Amino acid sequence: MAGIGWRLERMLERDTLASTAQAYLVGVAVTCAPWLLTTAVLVTLRTLSRGAGLADFGQVELRITLSYAATLVLSAPIHVVVSRYVADRLYEKRLELVARPLAATLVATMFGFLAVGAVVSTAISPSLTLGVSTALLTAIVAAQWLLLAVGGGMSSPAGVLRAFVGGAGTSVLAAIGLERAAGLGAHGYLLGFTGGQAVALAWMLVRIFRDLPATSPEPVALRAAFVKYRLLAASAFLVQLAIWIDKLCTWFVRGTVEASHLATAGALAWFVVIPAFTWIYLQIETSFYRAFRRYYGRIENGAALADLQAAAAAVRAETVRLVRGAVTIQLVALVLAGFAAPLVVDALGLPPGTTLAVRLSLAAASLQVLTLLGLLLLYYLDLQHEALAVAGVQLGMLTLSTTLILLLGLPPALGATLGSFVPAIVSLSLVVRAVGNLVPDTFQSQPFGR
Repeated sequence: MAGIGWRLERMLERDTLASTAQAYLVGVAVTCAPWLLTTAVLVTLRTLSRGAGLADFGQVELRITLSYAATLVLSAPIHVVVSRYVADRLYEKRLELVARPLAATLVATMFGFLAVGAVVSTAISPSLTLGVSTALLTAIVAAQWLLLAVGGGMSSPAGVLRAFVGGAGTSVLAAIGLERAAGLGAHGYLLGFTGGQAVALAWMLVRIFRDLPATSPEPVALRAAFVKYRLLAASAFLVQLAIWIDKLCTWFVRGTVEASHLATAGALAWFVVIPAFTWIYLQIETSFYRAFRRYYGRIENGAALADLQAAAAAVRAETVRLVRGAVTIQLVALVLAGFAAPLVVDALGLPPGTTLAVRLSLAAASLQVLTLLGLLLLYYLDLQHEALAVAGVQLGMLTLSTTLILLLGLPPALGATLGSFVPAIVSLSLVVRAVGNLVPDTFQSQPFGR
């Protein structure tokens, strides 16, 4: 989220229990709001489908899952570029240059993803009622996540997130209301959920654009930002595609039923990753950023070599602390969730074999969060080519391992688990090398004569 690090710093500087809790809650919402909402939708759908029209609910679940998957993968490059553009304008204190390109990007995003949603709906099955709702939901979700990516730093993060969470709650309640109270079944669930998301989008639009200053008449070329951050955009696309590629492979090889069960298992697994990823995000945006800025600040001020080495050692210490903390938190969450998996599977009415899929997905998600940690640190160290290479390795390994596992007739979730080892090792190895050679690499990367 553009500029959110400054907001988190201010919360933590108050050094009270309430401000610390607020910072962590904001971190949870910023990093994990889409996962939380996706999991809530899948859980309510599974609960409502018991004793009801199971086939109809399966259609709605597939449409919502594919809508979210397509939105996450295809909109990721847009979110990265626009959020970096907004962060640059925040740093320059020129927010008057934000409203016009943000509004133009929102309009283009909604029209583009309206078409994406129509294609997704047609690919599943031709249905006018479900197709319109699916297309609208895809466009609304894409616009929401763009606003989440850029809004919190420009205005109050609590206000933006309150709009999103309030809309999410409205979505689930409206979906259940139309499904049960109005007797519209699975179609009513999709219609109510889409309407609730539209409310959330309207709320977020009002909150963000109300806080933006008047638009400057100066022309803004957002195209330059896409050129400048093209490597980050490509990395974001590959990372999001890698998260969903095992579900797509399973869909093509074994059909929608197994793919749906795998998607549910994956959503539950990523829910367990939330504590570790929230901690990573908060620490990177605060303590690691401070150490990082101290090091480069000393370079800009012409500090002595001993001072630079001490600052580089602080960056290395923060990196080690980040990795150890993430591993510790995720190991605890992994063990607890592994024991709870059979109870969750039974409560949701999933097939008994889904327990193994959930446990394997937990292992895969745990490894993938370490890969994400490595990517975030590589971005901070401006190693964009290396980050892109890691994202490519992750996508390739997950595709290859899942395809082989499916062809061998083994559980599909095993593919993501096996394919996640190499990217995690590669990403963290590159980070270790980078922080270990921070001082010489910094100076060797400068052009001669500057």
